Amino acid sequence: MPVTHSGSGLALPMLIFCGLFFLAAISAILLKKLRFPYTIGLVVIGMLLGYSAKYLAVLEPISHLSLTHDLIMYVFLPILVFEAAISIRSSALIHELVPVLMLAVVGVVMSTLVIGFIVGELTPVSLAGAILFGALISATDPVAVIALFKELHAPERLSLLMDAESLFNDATAIVMFGIVLAIIQAGTGVTGGAVFAAIIEFLRVFFGGILIGAVMGFAVVVLLRLSRGLPFVHIALTTILAFASFIIADHTFETSGVMSVIAAGIVTRNYGRRAMADFITLRHLDPYWEFMAFVANSFVFLLLGLSEEFLIKDAEHLILHKYMLLVAIAAVLFARFLVIYLLLPLTNKLPVGEKVDGNSMKMMFWGGLRGVVPIGLMLSIPDSIPQKHLIIEMTLVVVLFSLLVQGTTVGWMMSRLGMVKEGA
Repeated sequence: MPVTHSGSGLALPMLIFCGLFFLAAISAILLKKLRFPYTIGLVVIGMLLGYSAKYLAVLEPISHLSLTHDLIMYVFLPILVFEAAISIRSSALIHELVPVLMLAVVGVVMSTLVIGFIVGELTPVSLAGAILFGALISATDPVAVIALFKELHAPERLSLLMDAESLFNDATAIVMFGIVLAIIQAGTGVTGGAVFAAIIEFLRVFFGGILIGAVMGFAVVVLLRLSRGLPFVHIALTTILAFASFIIADHTFETSGVMSVIAAGIVTRNYGRRAMADFITLRHLDPYWEFMAFVANSFVFLLLGLSEEFLIKDAEHLILHKYMLLVAIAAVLFARFLVIYLLLPLTNKLPVGEKVDGNSMKMMFWGGLRGVVPIGLMLSIPDSIPQKHLIIEMTLVVVLFSLLVQGTTVGWMMSRLGMVKEGA
């Protein structure tokens, strides 16, 4: 009589997890030897994996994997945002706060409107749908930008500007997307009252997230002080803080989960490190979060490649809509160009902080990648929204162009501008 194992239902998912993780590790070795960006390479490998799964029975279970809104927002994003937040020096961030907030708040609103107007005028997508697309695609993605700039050993100030902008504008884009979606679903149109309500809602969500993250961060700092000499307890507490601050802010209080994690991470860096002052904890903490970011990046970009494989399956339909998709790419690039070359010269005229030089502006324009966050927002669009399928196609094409064209040439452009560090 055969023996049945009560846990056999987990065997296949765990085997898939191990297989994908092994593939990511092997890919890291090969891509480093090829001097090809790791995260971008994983997208290509994910697409090839999804395509191969249609013809190889052994890979068939992989075809059922995909990114979901909750997987992105509640699993991958807290890890990557927290790891970035505890790496940012608050003194340097305060010094660069004016250009960062100008790009992350004013820039996202400007980009949303520019993309919405161009796409609404030049494609079959309605103006409301085009603005919704503009809101979800306007933010440079912290997942893609931070990972790529670390690999390329970008100059410290450029990395700080791009990292901070991508973290803050991610929060702005999520709030903008929610406001535009609510207006479309309500059917009230854009009125003075709706604009005022949207501003109030933005302030509530943005600063409410900061407040929740800061309060949770200081609460964890107290626990860190009580557990001196227990490095693995410290690591456990920071892990709980990363996930809990995002989920409680986003899901419970409906404020910005990203801003909550940023605030929690900054509090941990500035006050928690003093509580964890013993050498053993600090020796373990940074490598732990770097490893967590590596795991999250590996799976998010592999799954992103599997999601992009949707475009290959629907290639004939894409050819019919190639004009619309090219307009979407051009609109996103044009909006990014306007944001960088209108707003940064304006901040350079202000008597605060250091001016952003021309080469940095070029890199910030071309390095403004789109990645997993637009995919997460795209997946949350309800079926009741007209032209949802067209918005999905435009999002996937822009993300693919961003990663495979811009992402693969950022290193070359940085080298041509003389911005690559010696020995990188």
